[in-house]
Amino acid sequence: MKVQTGHNFKKFIEKYQITQSPILLDFKEASNKYLLSETNRNNRNLHYIHTYPGRIYPYIPLYILSLDTFSQYDGKLLDPFTGTGTILLESLINPLQKRDAYGVEINPIARLISKVKITPLDLSNIDSSMDKIQNTMKEFDDYEIISPTYQNINLWFSSEAIKKLSKLKYGIQILEIPSNTKDFLWVCFSNVVRKVSRANPLIPPPVVLKPEKYIHNASQFKKLSGLLKANDDPDVWGIFQNIVNGNMTKLKCLNNFKEFSNGEVKGKIIWDDSRSIKKGKFTENGRIDKTNARKLSSKSIDIVFTSPPYLTAQKYIRTTKLELLWMGFSPEEVKDLEKSSIGTECISMNSEITEFGLKQIDTLVNRTLLKSKERAITIQDYFVNIRKSLQEMHRVLINDGYAILVLGDNTVLGKKIHTYKLLNLIASSVGFTEVVILKDKIKTRSMMTKRNGSGGLIKTEYIIILHKEG
Repeated sequence: MKVQTGHNFKKFIEKYQITQSPILLDFKEASNKYLLSETNRNNRNLHYIHTYPGRIYPYIPLYILSLDTFSQYDGKLLDPFTGTGTILLESLINPLQKRDAYGVEINPIARLISKVKITPLDLSNIDSSMDKIQNTMKEFDDYEIISPTYQNINLWFSSEAIKKLSKLKYGIQILEIPSNTKDFLWVCFSNVVRKVSRANPLIPPPVVLKPEKYIHNASQFKKLSGLLKANDDPDVWGIFQNIVNGNMTKLKCLNNFKEFSNGEVKGKIIWDDSRSIKKGKFTENGRIDKTNARKLSSKSIDIVFTSPPYLTAQKYIRTTKLELLWMGFSPEEVKDLEKSSIGTECISMNSEITEFGLKQIDTLVNRTLLKSKERAITIQDYFVNIRKSLQEMHRVLINDGYAILVLGDNTVLGKKIHTYKLLNLIASSVGFTEVVILKDKIKTRSMMTKRNGSGGLIKTEYIIILHKEG
């Protein structure tokens, strides 16, 4: 099958101008029909090298970036809320126009996953590295020096799991191999952590597994009871080995994209805060060296493409808390990450409710305040920080550049909030012009179905396409 040229974007605009309603599109169907050959349709599996909540559907950036208007832009793409790098990678391997991509992401685990996915990787020394790790694990006894030091570690892991994870961590740590290869192994290690823990695998944020809650579902009860028993003495090495082999298979297909594999197009994780974007240096384990960091130049980005955090619907840092602690981040660092995340519920009750400046948002905050001050402060904080991020997006975009936002609606205190409309209003207030809004029905993906009954079921994603006029 031969890849067709990008669809005519003007047709979407013309339809939207007539209907003034988001245009429904099946992105996977459109991508498979017009962009992907039979041999590379399964390549989208390479996005799933590590579990993570709320990942963007890869067919959305694949299709959008192939539209004729966007395939003409061969400069840089920026994703200010990178997550696990889906948009960055789809920019680097787009069938019509491959382009450099920058990522900004606050969660170190997500940064690490993204970096591994967007960096050409020499897998030739993995087998020898695995042998060295296994030998180290057999010889290493002083595992307590490697174990995380947080107080309730024994709540989440058995003593055998702690011992084996510590030995595996040490085996990776002492390897003298290129940093790109070691980061690949760190991603695989991180993905082992939850699998050998006592956390409920059905709930993204860590909650201690209690199989008896599923007693009315015989198969589920049996499966979860078996998992809990197995994790008293888990096969850490076997699980790690399977993850390594599976991820190698997924990432090998990247060698088929010559511009990516030979470095003609490059992806970089540059920073952690979308509200003030700078260029730092990515170091091992998902950390960023901010020494000598400089502000990302104004008008240096052709396309901003991102999926902002959902309003009170995801807990990205808390969901990866166990992984972060095992990767060497202290409980204090994890707490600071959660507090500084956009959409966090770690807010101060002493914060004042102030006027935002847009009637619809001020009305939402004041209406919520009548029922819950905490939730009202959370909502206000979310929109204040989203505005700062949108201002940065506008600053770094070239004149005549585009910003593409993917997000869904939420339910707050039992009332549905059209978040996409509110973000659209904020975008207009900072200088963007609305071009078109598309939408896609969420079927089965990694979105949480609900969050303790308060986040709401997210059924539809909206794709807002904005223009920065020159």
